[in-house]
Amino acid sequence: MKRWLAATTLYLACVAPARAEFEIGYAHVDEIDGETSQGVVGSWLHPIERWKRADIHIELLGGAIRGRDGQVLEIDRRDNFFVGAGLRKHFGGFFVGAGVAVVARETTLLSSSAQLVTSLGWARSHLTIAFRHISNANTGGNNDGENLLSIGYRW
Repeated sequence: MKRWLAATTLYLACVAPARAEFEIGYAHVDEIDGETSQGVVGSWLHPIERWKRADIHIELLGGAIRGRDGQVLEIDRRDNFFVGAGLRKHFGGFFVGAGVAVVARETTLLSSSAQLVTSLGWARSHLTIAFRHISNANTGGNNDGENLLSIGYRW
């Protein structure tokens, strides 16, 4: 899985159109029973020509959430990965986004493989700060979701 993700990322970096943007960042992940986690989030953004004036972009995203060692259940102690796609609307430096994602494994907080991803953030020059929420909106069982607060570099 890791080799496939690295190869895909390298490929996209080499063939992406000039107007495309990349973001990669460190994420602080919300707690479960008092134990927080860390993660990484990466995005590839490309403006949609038809909606160029509205400043709407396609966003392909992926990331990882580190397992929480102190948890009782094995499913919460293992690392998890996600990939997804959605739309991002920019308002000057601020943005909102929504999309769908698939997680590699179900956990206590992500109770199905299909998830929704919402985001709110700020991006300027090479810096981006974002809050993302990954959840299935209780469509696949009780699902509190994961909250990721990230700071990243964009180019």
